Amino acid sequence: MKRLGGIVSNFFLLPAVLLSLTVWPITAGAAEFTLGGRVEFYVTWDSTQVSNTLSSFILRNNDPNFQHGRLKMSAERARLFFQMKGPQVWGAKTDGLIEFDWDSGSDVNTTPAGLPYSPHRPAPRLRLAFFRVIWPDTELLMGHYWSLLSEEMPETADPRAALALAGLPHVREPQIRLSQKFGPWTVGLALCEPGNGNQGSTLDPSQTAANNNYPAESSETPKVSGRIKYEQDLWGKAPYWGVPRCFSARLASAWQRSRYRSFNANNARTWGENDYQGLTVRQRDQQYLNQWIVEGSLFIPVLPTHNQVLAGTASLLTQWFVGAGVDNFALDQPANSSLLRWQGFDSGLGQNVYDRELVRRFGGFVQAQYWFTNHWFLNAVWAMSRAFGVDRERNLSAPGGYGFATINNSSDPVKLNQNYKLTLYYQPIMALKFGVEYAYIRADYFQRRNTSGNQNALTNVNQTADVGENHRLMFWSCFFF
Repeated sequence: MKRLGGIVSNFFLLPAVLLSLTVWPITAGAAEFTLGGRVEFYVTWDSTQVSNTLSSFILRNNDPNFQHGRLKMSAERARLFFQMKGPQVWGAKTDGLIEFDWDSGSDVNTTPAGLPYSPHRPAPRLRLAFFRVIWPDTELLMGHYWSLLSEEMPETADPRAALALAGLPHVREPQIRLSQKFGPWTVGLALCEPGNGNQGSTLDPSQTAANNNYPAESSETPKVSGRIKYEQDLWGKAPYWGVPRCFSARLASAWQRSRYRSFNANNARTWGENDYQGLTVRQRDQQYLNQWIVEGSLFIPVLPTHNQVLAGTASLLTQWFVGAGVDNFALDQPANSSLLRWQGFDSGLGQNVYDRELVRRFGGFVQAQYWFTNHWFLNAVWAMSRAFGVDRERNLSAPGGYGFATINNSSDPVKLNQNYKLTLYYQPIMALKFGVEYAYIRADYFQRRNTSGNQNALTNVNQTADVGENHRLMFWSCFFF
C-alpha cells in the first residue's frame, strides 16, 4: 500500500511540476510562448559512400572502398522550437526563439553509454537561441543565429546539406547584430564568435596537427560581418519558400583574424604536379592570417504575381562569393584551406621551414524555380566553389623540387567542387510538403593519386583518377506545425 501510495503521489506530482514550469515564466516575464517545428523524413540513395550531409568532398572515383551505393532512411532532422513574445521595453517589442534538432555529429558519439552501436540514435543539438529588441526601423539581436552571409537559402530537398562546400556559406554563430532600415534599404553589422565553419572541433594544445586545423579557437578578435540589402516591389513578386517575395539585392562580407601556431609534422606531403611525396615540415613561427569573404546575391521575379496566386510564376536566385581561408564560412575543409610555402633550410633547426598561406576561392549558385500550379513546382540549382591563384611552380632548392607542401598526409586539396540539383515538389497545404530530388555532386582534385585504395600510398600516380563523383536520389517529406 505504501508503494502504491507513492506511485499515485508521483502520478499527480509530475503534471503539477510541469504545469508550474510552464506557468511561472509566463507570469514572471509576461511573455507568450508558441511551440512549433517540423517532422521530417527522407530516403536517400547515393552511388558512393558519401557523407550523409554532403559536408565533405566526394572521394576519388578510383577508390574501391567508397565507390559503391548506399541507402539511408531517417527522421533525425526533425526540429522543435519555442518562440517567445515578450513585453515592450524602451518603446520596442521583444521576442526570442530557441530551436533544436536531433542532428548532432557522428552516430558513434551519439550512442548512449553502455548500449550497442546503432546508427539511429541521434542526439539533440542546439540550433538557434536568440532574442531581439525591435523598433520600427531598428533591430538588436543577441544569441546564436544565422550569419549575415547565410540569408539566401536555396530550396533544395536537403536544406541541411544545401550546397555544402559549394556556393553557400552555411553558418550559424553566436553574435551581436544591429540592423537599421532606411526605406527599402537595410544595413546590418554583427560581431560574432570566431568560427571554424562546418567543423565542430576545438584546439587541443597537446596535438600540433589539430592546432592548425582549428586555428579560430585561439583567436583574440571577433569575426566582423556586415551587409547592405535593397528590397522593393518593382514589378511584382515570385515565391521564395512558398511566400511571394519582391526583387532584392544584397552585398555582404566578413573578416576574422586566425592564429596558426608553429608546428612540426613528419607526415606532410609535397605539393606539385600529379604527385605526392612524404615530407617533414616546420611552420617556422606563429602566424596570424586574415580569413575574409565578400559575397553578393540577387532575387529576381521573372514571371511575377501581384497577389497570392503562385501558378505560372518563376524566379531566379543567384549568389556569388570570393574569399581566402573560406573553411571559416563552411565553404572548404580546414586541412584544405591553407598550404605551406617553403622559405629555406634553417641550419640551426636542421629543418626546412615554411610559411602558411590561405587558399583563395570563388564560387556561388544559381537557382531557377517555376510553379506549374499553386501546389506543384520545379526547382533547379547549380553551385560551385573553385580555388584560384594556387602556385605550383617548381622550386629545385625545396624538398622534392616543389615550393609548396600540404599540411599533413590526409590533406588532398580540391580544385573545384560542384552540385547540380533538380527537385520536383508537391505542397498540398502549407503544413505538408513532398519532394523528389536528383543530385549530381562532383569534386575535381588538383592532383592525381594512386589506384591501390590506400589513401596514403604515393605510387602509381599515372594511373589515378583526379575526379570524385556521386549521384543522389532522394525522397523527402515534411510536416510543419
